[in-house]
Amino acid sequence: MSQPASRRRSDPREEIAAWMRQRTAEVAARVSPEARALGHEIYKGAIRAGVAIPLTTPLAVARAGAKLMAASRGAPAAPPARPATPVKRATPPPAKSPAPGRTPPRVPSQLQPLASSFAAGARGASDAVTFGLGDHVSSGLSAAGGLLQGQDFLQGYHRQMAIERAQDDEDWRRHPYARTAGAVAGTGISLAAASPLALGRVAAGGARLAALSEVSRLKGAAGLMGREFAALSGYGAATGAGGQIAMDSALGRRSSPSDVLGAAIGGGVGTGGLLLSRQPQASAALGGAVTSVAQDLGAGRPVSLDEAAQAAAFSSAVNGLVAPVVATRVNQLKPNAKGKLGESLSETRSRLRGDAPREGGKPRVPVGGGKVTIPDHQTQSGLYVEAKFGPSASLSKNQTAAFSMDPDGFRLDHFLPQDMGAAVAAMASNSVMTAPRPVAKREGSSTKTKRKGS
Repeated sequence: MSQPASRRRSDPREEIAAWMRQRTAEVAARVSPEARALGHEIYKGAIRAGVAIPLTTPLAVARAGAKLMAASRGAPAAPPARPATPVKRATPPPAKSPAPGRTPPRVPSQLQPLASSFAAGARGASDAVTFGLGDHVSSGLSAAGGLLQGQDFLQGYHRQMAIERAQDDEDWRRHPYARTAGAVAGTGISLAAASPLALGRVAAGGARLAALSEVSRLKGAAGLMGREFAALSGYGAATGAGGQIAMDSALGRRSSPSDVLGAAIGGGVGTGGLLLSRQPQASAALGGAVTSVAQDLGAGRPVSLDEAAQAAAFSSAVNGLVAPVVATRVNQLKPNAKGKLGESLSETRSRLRGDAPREGGKPRVPVGGGKVTIPDHQTQSGLYVEAKFGPSASLSKNQTAAFSMDPDGFRLDHFLPQDMGAAVAAMASNSVMTAPRPVAKREGSSTKTKRKGS
């Protein structure tokens, strides 16, 4: 005789399954609805991009959204979910045969990889043309569109950035050569577009700047000493490191030692290259590339030639835009202001040489016939220094006589407006060398490195 249904013993597996469902629901309820929605957006974006991510359960999806929200707000992220048992996907049903009399369109299979490779190259070129800021621009536009629909701008921005970065990683994994070729082509396009701006041809003072660049220094003007070279290169390294710290601070992040050191190396190399070559844009490009490579090596990341090219192009463009503006404005100063600027630069140069100016008034040096010349200052070692500034500067008869009488006892410093333009532009480019650097790289991590280690 069978027992009634109410007295039958329940199946232990059903009880365990029911308890697990109840427990999963309780834990998932602790995650906010906003986090769950954000996690679903991340998951859908990854599927659209064709990227496999380890989010196999609803709870894992919700926790991913909570982690991204916590990171964007600067709050500690939720604890990582336990790895779930991989679920085997069902085999898709066979495709239905076409209706009689109708031929389905054919897509040549050999063209699919070619199209995918071309798209990866186009994305690489787009990133290079925008100096690595293309992902940020795309994410900002997407977030702005969501804002019009009542969505949160910051969440929308981070969602789109996650999708863009996933696509970039997929491009590098599947089409590294196409991505590199696109980046090289885009860098060439950006440099070609920036060259007219760098030469100042579209600015009001472009023609005057071209004339200034052809002005030579006075005969006998002193050249750089090794001590000056080292001091100025060190100053370039300081501006590079300071620019990195200032940029990270503005973005709400703490600068890593490797990134600060890399920026200092790049700033020093770029400034040293400027002093040796007198080529501001090329030197700025060198500094940007060296910064990118040094930061990758210092953080133990694979060196990215794509990002090095973007940093070089961005630094060169900034330098080319700043230098002509500063040089033109300085050349427009009144003669009295130019004289004071030249004296100040000359005194600074004496200090860099380790021979500071003497205190007191300007010395008077007899040149014969009851005539005297008055140099701008005398150094501690007794050297007389005459400072000149501007393309029209020249030596007076008395100054020429004094130099002829004692060539080793006088030093002539001749500064030009383009010197000031190059100096200010070098500081500007050193300060923004890492602006196009991906956020993950500025935080001291790399999505590529994480993927290789996972």
